[in-house]
Amino acid sequence: MKKLINNETEIAAKVHNTLDNVSLNKNYSEATSPNVSQVTTKEIYPGIFMAPINLPRNPLRSINNYIVKGQSRDLMVDTAFNNQSCVKDINCHMDYCKTKATSLDIFFTHLHSDHTGLANYFADRGSDLYMGRYDANYVNNSLAADSPVWLSQLELALYQGLAADDLKLEEHPGFRYRPQKRMQVNYTAPGDVFKIGSYSFTVIDLPGHTPGLQALYEPEHQLLFCGDHILGDITPNITFWDFAVGDSLGTYFKSLELVETLPIRYLFSAHRSLVEDVSKRITELFVHHRKRLQEARDCLRRYGPSTVRRVTQNLHWDIRAKDWSDFPNSQKWFAAGEAMAHLEHLVALGDVVRHTADDGVYYYELI
Repeated sequence: MKKLINNETEIAAKVHNTLDNVSLNKNYSEATSPNVSQVTTKEIYPGIFMAPINLPRNPLRSINNYIVKGQSRDLMVDTAFNNQSCVKDINCHMDYCKTKATSLDIFFTHLHSDHTGLANYFADRGSDLYMGRYDANYVNNSLAADSPVWLSQLELALYQGLAADDLKLEEHPGFRYRPQKRMQVNYTAPGDVFKIGSYSFTVIDLPGHTPGLQALYEPEHQLLFCGDHILGDITPNITFWDFAVGDSLGTYFKSLELVETLPIRYLFSAHRSLVEDVSKRITELFVHHRKRLQEARDCLRRYGPSTVRRVTQNLHWDIRAKDWSDFPNSQKWFAAGEAMAHLEHLVALGDVVRHTADDGVYYYELI
């Protein structure tokens, strides 16, 4: 086994050396004033409007922002990155819908910065924020570069065998576009109801993509706002979080099974095209992950005990890169996290065992 670092003390030292190169007080400017935008808003269901908000320099391309019109208050589902381009697009969308920040409730489906990045922008302008407790606390505990959240991310990258890639925290989109101060949110729990106009949306838990992802379900009209839980033409990233959260892929499978039991006419997802046939898409997602699990098994069978990095290099990725060396560093975080989620699911199934080498790096081996 190639020895990358000597022991866990050296891992900790390498993490802190990485942080020395990050400006802990660097102020990624909060979005401030709107300008002209070319965003297109469409009414996709009576009183429900959607606009794709551009996500600059990100393979997701855009996030679908939703506004549900009410009588005295409107409801927005998620926001976008904390940058000027996104705030221009969202303000254009709001102008079209005649929505004012002072009479706006915002429901955040989950913690990722393309959804929560503009939380403070709206809170400062009088909007009320709502979010599940787990993911909200995660966001609020990840503001500083030296917070436990980012320290654990840097350590995990080393345990995954990524030391050779020299990943920089400032390259991580979740760090770069995060909110810059604590979100003051109203915690939501399963069974809570948002009454907006003629709609009554019930909060449901759908963990997997993140540990605390929540969705809004409207039973009478059979509508579901589910964030990144189910996407139409791309596959949600299922990552390994930590050993306390455990088998995130297995959790995601259970949440897919829950959605399959709901009568759904329209599923409003966060990225790209909307899902027309929910049952078919759920089947496709199961097939995708089963293929990826088999790819991981095949890699371990071919190479023997392997690091997360080795397995990640041998999975199929729908990204414009010739090989791992051409892979954008910003995406290596997500790819390794997804590979580890699949490996840990194989551990949970009893197909694979995990070893920790003397240098602290994880190795996975078929049983």
